[in-house]
Amino acid sequence: MSESDRKRWDEWYAPAGLVMGPELKPLVLELAPVLPTEGRALDVACGEGQLALWLAARGLEVTAVDISTVALGKLRELAAAQGLAERIDALEIDLDGGLPPLPGPLELVTCIDFYSPALMAEARGRLAPGGLLLVQVLLQAPGGDSPRRAAAGEALGFAAGLELKFYREGVIGGRALAQLLAQKAPGRLLAGWDSPPRQAGSSP
Repeated sequence: MSESDRKRWDEWYAPAGLVMGPELKPLVLELAPVLPTEGRALDVACGEGQLALWLAARGLEVTAVDISTVALGKLRELAAAQGLAERIDALEIDLDGGLPPLPGPLELVTCIDFYSPALMAEARGRLAPGGLLLVQVLLQAPGGDSPRRAAAGEALGFAAGLELKFYREGVIGGRALAQLLAQKAPGRLLAGWDSPPRQAGSSP
């Protein structure tokens, strides 16, 4: 990312309150029963921190990274107000340079609505045995070539070397998305997980 990217995102997040609203993404709520409640987590491109705050409230120690000074400022304020400041480390990072050093392996890496194959490859290497990678990425329009969106089927590669637990691609909630959850071996039995909902081309 460039300094112009930082300024653009700071302007986006500048209005008072949560620009993206307080709600979690539907994917997170759908998979909440199988996500960890202890250990370390990394939230990539965390924005204002809605997901990071939720993970911390569940019991995880969260590193939240983003390029926007303004968004991270909102996250820190909310973390302090909710008594979660000690559980969240909010870092201003240019993600084009890769992930920051982290203390130990991760039970969970989340990356919602941010496209970076290189970061996903790096994130896989940071997972603890049994750790989970949760990704949602925007898809390119047919015939498109956007550098910020994944091509059809591309997101499957984000789980390379992991056990794919969930995959769905298509128009989801009015948006063209790919969604996945993958686990590093040796995997643990995911509580409440009867059969992995691996789907494609869904339109819930």
